[in-house]
Amino acid sequence: MNYTWLLFDADNTLFDFSAAEAASLRDCIEQTDIGWSEEVLGIYREINHEAWVAYENGQLDKSQIRHIRFERLLDRFRCAHDVIALSDRYRMGLAASRHLLDGALEMLQTVAPHYKLGLITNGLTEVQYPRLKATGIERFFPDVVVISDEIGVAKPHQAFFDHAFGLMGRPDPENVLVIGDNPVADIGGALNYGCHACWLKTPGVMKKPPSKPQYEINNISEVLEILGIQGQ
Repeated sequence: MNYTWLLFDADNTLFDFSAAEAASLRDCIEQTDIGWSEEVLGIYREINHEAWVAYENGQLDKSQIRHIRFERLLDRFRCAHDVIALSDRYRMGLAASRHLLDGALEMLQTVAPHYKLGLITNGLTEVQYPRLKATGIERFFPDVVVISDEIGVAKPHQAFFDHAFGLMGRPDPENVLVIGDNPVADIGGALNYGCHACWLKTPGVMKKPPSKPQYEINNISEVLEILGIQGQ
C-alpha cells in the first residue's frame, strides 16, 4: 500500500448529508401546503437520486439540477409554490450545515500528517464550499477540491478524474486511494481510472459497485485500520 494520495468523496463520506438533507428539506416543506412526513422525505430522496443519476449520465446539465427536483416534488403533490425560492432556500440550508459523519474529523486529523488529501465531489459549488468552511475541514484540502458543478463534468467520467489528477501533479493512479460511498460514481469511477478504491457502505443501499473494490468499510473511521495508522 504505497499510497501517496487519499481522495475523499464529500456527501455521506465525510459530511452526514442524510441528516443535513432532512433538516433543510423539512424547513422548505414547512413553507408550503405539503405536510412534513417521512414519506415526503422518502419521495424527495427518490426524485433527487434520479436527478443526480441523470446529471452524472449527462442527461441533465448543472443549471437544471438545482430546480428540477423541486419542480417534480411539487408536481407530485400538486402544490403551487415558487420553485426557485424553495430550491434556493434548500441549498442555503445545506450550505449552512455542520453535519459530519461520526469519526470523520478525527480520521482526517490522523491521516493528514501522513498523506496528501483531496476532495472530489459531485455537488453544487454554492453548497460545498460553505460546508467545508463551516465544518472546519477545508484546511485538510489546501490544493485539491474538485466539484462537478465547478468543472462541468461529474464522476465517474474520466474527465473528472483527469482534472483532479492534473491538480495533483499526475501521480500514478495505483498510488491513489479513493474513498467514497457511491458504488458507481466513486468506486466504479476510481477503479476504471486505475486507482484503488475503498467503499463506505451506506446502510440501506443495496447496489454494489460494478467491480470489486480493494476495501469495504462500514464506518469512515475504519480508513485508519486500512492504512495501519493508530487513531488519536
